[in-house]
Amino acid sequence: MKKARKVLSSTAWYDSPLYYDIVYQDYTRPETQFLEAIARKHGPVRMGPLRILEPACGSGRLMESLGRRGHTVHGFDMNRHMLRYARARLAKAKIKGVTKLGRLESFRCKTRTPYDLAHCLVSTFKYILTERGARRHLQLVAQSLRPGGLYVVGLHLTDYQQSVPDHEQWIRQRGGVRVQSDTWSDIPNRQKRTEACRTRMCVREGGKQWKEETHWDFRTYSPGELRKLLKSVPQFSLIACHDFHYDIRRKRKIDNRYGDIVLVLRRNA
Repeated sequence: MKKARKVLSSTAWYDSPLYYDIVYQDYTRPETQFLEAIARKHGPVRMGPLRILEPACGSGRLMESLGRRGHTVHGFDMNRHMLRYARARLAKAKIKGVTKLGRLESFRCKTRTPYDLAHCLVSTFKYILTERGARRHLQLVAQSLRPGGLYVVGLHLTDYQQSVPDHEQWIRQRGGVRVQSDTWSDIPNRQKRTEACRTRMCVREGGKQWKEETHWDFRTYSPGELRKLLKSVPQFSLIACHDFHYDIRRKRKIDNRYGDIVLVLRRNA
């Protein structure tokens, strides 16, 4: 094994779609089944294919999975590497998905037909660093949905009493590629409402080994701060809360009992 080299940037995590995709591959099936179950239980269209929008669609893993199940899938992302990878996988699977370049707080949907369902999971929502931007994002998604349409948002809540950095690790393999991903979240800054994060991917492929490290800031959300944000967007009503187990039978409240939460928002008429 050759000596590992290191790549450090603010976008390395997203400039390597294959490795990102491998890290999250085990989530694809439960997330797909969860989204369909949520739509059946709460959505305006409970039978047949859905029109689905995915803000920050990344590598397109969920677009492909949902597209294979007959749904119409549209997505946008701000990273061109991710979009290129997503388009290639959809083309290979012969899925007529639409992918566009766009930011969470300023995207535009140029379709006349509204969506039944939108989703943004794994804390991607927290990349929006201002309250104004977060409100604008929710308003734009609401405008993209039909009345009664659903927006499923997953994020990690913030405990300002946290005194040590949080650490999560995934080790996944696909073919001859092995990826170890370690993510650290620093102690949150309550005044700035940010938490410094970094992800280090250790990749082994073709007899070579290297590390890619990404540094960024997330916006923090305590339970109270999240409730305040949702209250400021009257286009949506909160109808259910779940967690990252993606079990529709497993309900929770917006509180600090544990970190992750999945919100099910319904667009008001």
